[in-house]
Amino acid sequence: MTRLTPLIIYTALSAALLLAACSGAKISVADEQLSRGEYFDAAKTYRKIYNKLSPRKQREQRADVAYKMAECHRLLGQDARAATAYQNALRYGYPDSSIILRLAQAQHGQGAYAKAIDSYEEYLRLFPGDNNASRQLSGARKAAELKKNRTRYVVRNATTFNSRRSDFAPMFNGETLYLSTTNEKVQGTARSEITGMKRSDIWMARKNEHGAWQRPEPVEGDLNSEWDEGICSFSPDGSTMYLTRAERNPSADTGTAIYTSSRQDAQWSAPVKFDITADTLSSYGHPAVSPSGEWLYFTSDMPGYGGKDLWRINLKDRSGSLENLGEAINTPGDEMFPYMLTDSIMMFASDGHPGL
Repeated sequence: MTRLTPLIIYTALSAALLLAACSGAKISVADEQLSRGEYFDAAKTYRKIYNKLSPRKQREQRADVAYKMAECHRLLGQDARAATAYQNALRYGYPDSSIILRLAQAQHGQGAYAKAIDSYEEYLRLFPGDNNASRQLSGARKAAELKKNRTRYVVRNATTFNSRRSDFAPMFNGETLYLSTTNEKVQGTARSEITGMKRSDIWMARKNEHGAWQRPEPVEGDLNSEWDEGICSFSPDGSTMYLTRAERNPSADTGTAIYTSSRQDAQWSAPVKFDITADTLSSYGHPAVSPSGEWLYFTSDMPGYGGKDLWRINLKDRSGSLENLGEAINTPGDEMFPYMLTDSIMMFASDGHPGL
């Protein structure tokens, strides 16, 4: 048996201690945060670990941490940060070539279409049979053309409704506009581990006697809580609200569920969970009621065609009515935020169909 010299023993021990310091408890904390869906907190923890790792001596560890950090930013919709982190993972030799597809998607998402096209093409040289990547490559090419041929639509910032934080998912109920917001005056005092912002509430805006929109204000009643509430839809008579809520359970992964609230005497009641299935591991959100009131469309990560699919369930007879909207709508990517313009026309967001 070969004996180790004191220098070799010291070097090996030092390396082991350094590795343990960087990838021990802190890595486990970051990995747990990521698995629970606490993407903002996980990204911060990974960043601290990444900065402590030696660029020359710990390339493998840097690659792994950079990849996980990129995943956090991807799941937060922060495409520019995700692209930078994916590039760092590649620079330090991340061993899985499929990361090139993630990089292409992040570049695509931030509007860097020329870079995205190069990355998609590089990925397809390695994996020529990936139809999903081919479809997304065509989307990046199409997006570049769309930017050259602008429509006559003009998009303006609706400053009356917007705060310094996130304001999103507007929905009309009669003459009242409801929206989701993370402004500084929301009811929940805690910061979201998912986004790093305050937890969202549902607010509303009305017009004054002159027909001018007024600044949003909290909805009346017991609708909002310390948790995240947002992305709502209404029954045809306007008396029932379907909304998304994300309750935090320290012993379980962070997920979302659909709730209902009833309006009586200008007050919204405390939300009640709307049970879709007995599956407690999947998330359900982004409810959209059809104009007839017959169907509830929603987003879920239940097993289907991709990461998140669009589904629907019959509100008049739920038993056996749950259905996936199929491959004409759903792709290997994510389909989210459905909105029923009519009973037969749906608008939705997708990163799987070709486009911007």
